[in-house]
Amino acid sequence: MKKKILITGINNGLGFDILKFLSKKKKFKISGISNINSKKKLKNNIEIFYLDFFKTKNISLNFGKSKYHEFDTIIHCAGGGLGYRSNLISVEEMNKLMNLNFISIFELNKILISKKKKNKRLNIIHIGSIAGQEVKASIGYSASKAALTSYNKNLAHKYFKSKVYTKLLIPGSFLSTNGSMHKLKKNKFNVFKRIENQLISKNMITSKKLMPLIEFLISNNSDLLSGTIISATNLETLSNY
Repeated sequence: MKKKILITGINNGLGFDILKFLSKKKKFKISGISNINSKKKLKNNIEIFYLDFFKTKNISLNFGKSKYHEFDTIIHCAGGGLGYRSNLISVEEMNKLMNLNFISIFELNKILISKKKKNKRLNIIHIGSIAGQEVKASIGYSASKAALTSYNKNLAHKYFKSKVYTKLLIPGSFLSTNGSMHKLKKNKFNVFKRIENQLISKNMITSKKLMPLIEFLISNNSDLLSGTIISATNLETLSNY
């Protein structure tokens, strides 16, 4: 039987690349969540849900009442800094960042866990950011990503016996389809090169390098990693030493 996988943030970046990669594997049945529109449709045999992550109350109303909630795995790729770089970020902006990077994840997980059949396995893969551990990004984005660390660990501890397995993947800077680094390389090449040159490897990886790791995290063999942080930062965490 095919594994049913749900991916958020499929419009671009890592979510888009994972969707494209896994949809070629016949052993998976892929669904995706986009936060651009309000209607649900089928695209290239992939079920697409449209949810507004800035209105998290609607996640429970629109997705929670849907019959489409029996998934084996959810990969949370949705997120971003929304261009909010002020150190004195407003409460409204902080709420938007938290909704996108944390609360929407919390809501979706809550629905899937509550709807899960007793003996069914649920695999939850959170895509975090090196920004949640270091001071390389804006205050608001870093804080919203940092919330995933404690949440991931607690979720694993509370639900391991219920066959809910959760992991937090922390990528460093990488190039993906129309992702943040791709846009930076295209629009501000000098800034991109400065970031790339700060890496020990002096070479920014592409999302393609992450795909074998994603496929492993989907497998049952990764269950022993539940509650842990998997770092895939291309030595970026060592660049300050």
